[in-house]
Amino acid sequence: MNSVLCHLEEVLCWTVLAPLVRARRRRNERKITQELHDRQRIDRVLNDIVRQHADLLC
Repeated sequence: MNSVLCHLEEVLCWTVLAPLVRARRRRNERKITQELHDRQRIDRVLNDIVRQHADLLC
C-alpha cells in the first residue's frame, strides 16, 4: 500500500496538485526532523545522567 501511495504521489507531482504534494512532503520531512532532534536531545540527557551517576548503576 505504501509503495502505491508513493507512486501516486510521484504522478501527482506533475499535475495541478503539485503544491499539495510538496506541502505534504515538507510536513513529513519536518516531522521526521523533529523526531530525530528529540532523540538526539534525549540521548544527550541520558548520557549525561549515566556519566554523572555511573556509581549508582553498579
